[in-house]
Amino acid sequence: MQYTEDVFDYLGWIVSQVDQHAVGLPRNEEHVRTWQAILFAVNGRRMLVALDDVRAILAPPRTVVLPGARKWVTGLANLRGELTGVYDLSRFWFDVPTSASRHSVVFLARHSAAPSAFLVERSHGIRQVAHGDERPLDESDRNRDLAALPGFSEEVRVNEEWLPILEFRSLLASDGFLNAVA
Repeated sequence: MQYTEDVFDYLGWIVSQVDQHAVGLPRNEEHVRTWQAILFAVNGRRMLVALDDVRAILAPPRTVVLPGARKWVTGLANLRGELTGVYDLSRFWFDVPTSASRHSVVFLARHSAAPSAFLVERSHGIRQVAHGDERPLDESDRNRDLAALPGFSEEVRVNEEWLPILEFRSLLASDGFLNAVA
């Protein structure tokens, strides 16, 4: 730049220098709406449940066995001051009891008429799931067999893996679940 006393010329020179050396701002990125889900395993199969449907994740409680109840009814427990039914999802769907381990947890359902807790073999933490990535289980290659089970109707892709979505409301409303007495 040549020496000048004109302030506007000097400001123009500064602007040209900034334009030459400035790193561009990131382009507008698309914002994807997401919802949160808990990734868990039942009988070795990975599944999701909406975080909004789970009131708490707890260690499996001591239960009182109910005489005459189905095998998948683990019993009753005092969870958070409420008498709560505890149910083994693996035994309910696959007729295989959940193996007790230090990783086993129960999900306390948020929206049930009667307090309900569901035993699963392991929780793998919370995942962000994009809205609109869901598809019906009938269109699935891997999880189509779950469409016949109570509580499932859709699956969603998370990190290139299609995972079935458990809906507590539909599970709790199913005839097979409501018929808990042998």
